[in-house]
Amino acid sequence: MKLQERLPEGVTVNGKFFRMDFDFRNVLRLLDEMARDDLLPEAKLYRALHCLMKHPPRDAAPVMEAVKGLLFPETKQNAKKDKITDFEQDADLIRAAFLQSYGINLWRDRLSWFEFSSLLACMPEGSRYSEILGIRTRPMPPATKWNAEERRWLAEAKARYSVHMTDKERAQQMADGLRSVAISLLTLAEGGGAHE
Repeated sequence: MKLQERLPEGVTVNGKFFRMDFDFRNVLRLLDEMARDDLLPEAKLYRALHCLMKHPPRDAAPVMEAVKGLLFPETKQNAKKDKITDFEQDADLIRAAFLQSYGINLWRDRLSWFEFSSLLACMPEGSRYSEILGIRTRPMPPATKWNAEERRWLAEAKARYSVHMTDKERAQQMADGLRSVAISLLTLAEGGGAHE
């Protein structure tokens, strides 16, 4: 979003404007609805859009695509990155960090998703949330004869503060791993057959 642009108040699809409330709580509710496995896809889209607007359209799919493009423009680029924060697991840390760093009380203050996500992404050092993100993202240094204690501390800290995966995320990670192994085996088999 350009610096001179106003905060979005909705999306336009096929020439029709759909007004929406992009308060960060509503967007988090939308994400919760989209993660549900107990609903048919059409019902999931309708319920998710209902988090942002009173009367979602019957044909919710194109509106949801426009909403996703507006709210999460970098999702496709960052799809393979490890998850470093979880809005449920880190809720208290995020609330405390906003209050400490910006004087914003997320229990009471109204904040657009765009403001919330920008401030969260640029959280200054000094909060417990920033410290934990630093631990989660810090690479493990190569082993030397001098850093065994540092590596042990970092491994324990990473385990203590890791983002807990849901069963669905764990299953997806396993499926991705199996897919990678299968591709590697197929590549080896094709390469081996070429030399015979």
